Amino acid sequence: MRDTEETEKAVRLYSGTVYGIALAHTASKADADDVFQETFLAFHCSPKQFNDDEHIKAWLIRTALNISKRVLSGRRRRTGEPDENAEAGRFEFAADEQNDIADAIRKLPEKYRAAIWLHYFEDMPVKQAAKALGERESTMRSRLMRGREKLKEILGKDWFEDE
Repeated sequence: MRDTEETEKAVRLYSGTVYGIALAHTASKADADDVFQETFLAFHCSPKQFNDDEHIKAWLIRTALNISKRVLSGRRRRTGEPDENAEAGRFEFAADEQNDIADAIRKLPEKYRAAIWLHYFEDMPVKQAAKALGERESTMRSRLMRGREKLKEILGKDWFEDE
């Protein structure tokens, strides 16, 4: 078990990243809160030794993604609904445009959703995002490219500048 100071430091540094990933994947404030808590509890209880802060961040991202998948799987078993149709407790942004983008991202397959979220919303360089997800850089670039293409299909070309 980790000491409280180390866990508090991780929460202070990475709470936005972990919560953002949880919210992007679950679309529910209540589920994102659960993922957030479970992720940092797992960190606090883990005996794993980390090399540096980047290693901690990568572990937290991977753990948050795995817990999000488990939460969504449990929701489907309980309600029989896929995650994109679960409206109860759904998180909404203040602006319609933000909600449209968030909805489009949630419609992406998980592998694209994670890549898009980390690169564009967490400003994570391709190399670092690839490492956090346990992928090669070339795989991450491909996922970003394909994720953007799928977002264009979902949102329509009006959302994007002329290319």
